[in-house]
Formats: sequence, structure tokens, C-alpha cells
Amino acid sequence: MSGESHRLALAGLILALTLPVGPAARAAGDAPFVTPQRDVDVSYALASPDPSIPVQHQRMRWSAGTRRQRVDPDGSATYMITDYRAGSLTVIDQAHGARTIIPAPGPALSEPGQRASGDWARGETMLVAGESCTVWHTHDTDGRVSDVCYSDDGVMLQVMQGDRIVVRAEQVSRAIQPDLVFVVPAGLKTIQAAHP
Repeated sequence: MSGESHRLALAGLILALTLPVGPAARAAGDAPFVTPQRDVDVSYALASPDPSIPVQHQRMRWSAGTRRQRVDPDGSATYMITDYRAGSLTVIDQAHGARTIIPAPGPALSEPGQRASGDWARGETMLVAGESCTVWHTHDTDGRVSDVCYSDDGVMLQVMQGDRIVVRAEQVSRAIQPDLVFVVPAGLKTIQAAHP
């Protein structure tokens, strides 16, 4: 896997882990918010399953009002904008002046104010990047057991699989995210996805 492909695969991990999976939760209060309830800008460190690959960094920005997410892998000319209302994910390749549009990943996103579906078991409370979060034991979109730490307002701050931290927030800002952050640049050529 090329370095760029690996960066995009890690970036996709954030998208997959923020989506609810599984059957309906048992009661309204026994599951977290897994969609940020307000605008947020989070810098993450992501560990690769391959120990020879160094930790990657990426920035995730979320607009609660428009339900759009932007993920920028550090040091990459490629970034992703997901529009959950339109059901599309656009990969922007600045180096080649191109864009690829595919369906948004995973099942439908939880609506604002709606807790996640799926099977969740509440764990301990901890601090990550100076933010309080609750650990929830669940399964990710690939069926692996995961411990995901969400803030009370739905920001994912840490993911553990086994005894490994695979995703950890390093900095969190709840500043309002301007629309311009999520606008796909004009004039890009469209490339068809190899596997839509």
C-alpha cells in the first residue's frame, strides 16, 4: 500500500468509527451520541496496524448545521468532504486537480439529538486532550470489539482495540466551522472511482 493510500485508509477509519452499527439500543440513555451535536475541529493521531508505519495525524472538521465532515490527513495533498445529507463523499486530489465522488460510508448517520443504535456498554470516564469522555464498549463497522470514548456532545476522542490505542484526539476546538471549509473547489476534473 502506498503512503498516500495508507493515509486515506486511516482517514477512512475516522469516518467508519463515527457511524452507528448493529441493532437498536435497549433504552434511550444506554448509548452515546456518536454524531457531534455542534461544530467541532479535532486533530487526531492514528496508529497503523503495521508497527513499521509511524503514527499518522489528521484533522477532522464537522458542521452540525449542514451535516458535513472534512478530513485532512497531515502532509497529504488529498482530503475528503462527506455530505451526509446528500449521501456523498468527495475525495479531492489537489496535486492532480481532480475529485472522485462515492457514496458516503456506512449506514445513515444519527440525527441531531438522537443517541446511537447498536449494542453499547457504558465504561469509565476519562480525560483525553483535556476533554471529559465516557468509554463505551461496542463493535466497529468491521465487527471488532472496540472501546470508544465519546464526549457528552458526541465527539469521538479515543478508540482502543484490545490494548492498543488506534485513534486519539490531540486537540479539540468547538469553534463554528465556516461553510467555505466544506466547499469542493471549482474546476476539478472528475475521476470515476475504481470500486464505487
